[in-house]
Amino acid sequence: MNKTQPIRLLPEPGCGGCMPSHAGCGGGFGRPCPAPELRGNPALVQGVLESLRGVVAADGGNIVDRQLVKALHIGADEAELTVSFPPSCGIGRDLAEGAFQALRRALPDTDVYVRHAV
Repeated sequence: MNKTQPIRLLPEPGCGGCMPSHAGCGGGFGRPCPAPELRGNPALVQGVLESLRGVVAADGGNIVDRQLVKALHIGADEAELTVSFPPSCGIGRDLAEGAFQALRRALPDTDVYVRHAV
């Protein structure tokens, strides 16, 4: 009996998978990952992205350069960060907490929300 391989519907590592690779991200089907959606004062957004580069996994890769940041919206009194890794991922909770703390330090008088992309 010849068994066929199941179709993998979950993201591969390197593009929002649980353990991203250093090789970067393939957006699926040979496409590159889309750039994160950024809204707010450009200088402030860039400063916050720099702060988020301090959120690193055990192997030293940060969440910005690994393309795990899907969106960052900074308003007058609140900021929302959307990340691609699931909270159930072994390192997901630690990375989400690190991102939250980095946002709180960069935006001390702002309500901060970290969301996981679905």
